[in-house]
Amino acid sequence: MTIQNRIEAAEAYVKALSTGDSAAAQAAARHLAKDIVVQVGPRTFDGYEEALKRITGVWPLTPVYRKGTWPAPQVQGDRVTVNANMAPVGAGPTAVNLSFSFNDADQITLVEQENLVTQPMNETDKLPDFVKTRINNALANDTPLSVSYVDESGRPHLSLRGSTQVFSDSQLAIWVRGQTGLAAAVQKNPNISLLYRDNPTRSTLIFMGRAHIDPREEVRRKVFQTAPEVEQNHETWTTGVAVIIDLDQVDGATPEGRVKMRRAG
Repeated sequence: MTIQNRIEAAEAYVKALSTGDSAAAQAAARHLAKDIVVQVGPRTFDGYEEALKRITGVWPLTPVYRKGTWPAPQVQGDRVTVNANMAPVGAGPTAVNLSFSFNDADQITLVEQENLVTQPMNETDKLPDFVKTRINNALANDTPLSVSYVDESGRPHLSLRGSTQVFSDSQLAIWVRGQTGLAAAVQKNPNISLLYRDNPTRSTLIFMGRAHIDPREEVRRKVFQTAPEVEQNHETWTTGVAVIIDLDQVDGATPEGRVKMRRAG
């Protein structure tokens, strides 16, 4: 056993895994035993070809791995370990632990990979504060929510709604300019869905609910006045309507936590 050879093998494997670089994968290939086994959580990949495939090219978690902090391998008995921390993300692990075993030729025979997700899961009937913050700051952060609805003729529509905001613990509000399009559609079909996506942090929030127009002046003023200033400056409050969305469910993940919200009752 040559400790330095084993450290170099682990470093080569980590470089390929964490970058998706083809040249790095080819450099790591010579360190893999023909009978190598890779265990990623409950999944097992047997043999050289499967192992090499797992560290070649871009996989769903490669963008997360690229932003991680990968420390130098540590020798622990006859094994080598790497314990990495990932940058804050919504969908993805917060830490990756690798353990390498070797044969007498210092080739890797076993890789045990543990992906840890530590963001708390919020199962609730109310919008968590971190979700409220993301919604209310969406336009300012260049992540306006996409809204999906069906018009009076049954045709689906998508639109970006920068005025989307939290109205209560279980409601969203949208200031809609004019009384056609979304405003007209929800009067016949109240079902509506919204998508929040912040790609750099892999944050996704999906909202489903039922929308209605609230004609009360105090509600209209509140929705208009709490919308982002740039939305207010499009036109005066007298020409639009306040669309209130009663949320039935919210699902998703951000670096601040995961959420599974269901309407009470």
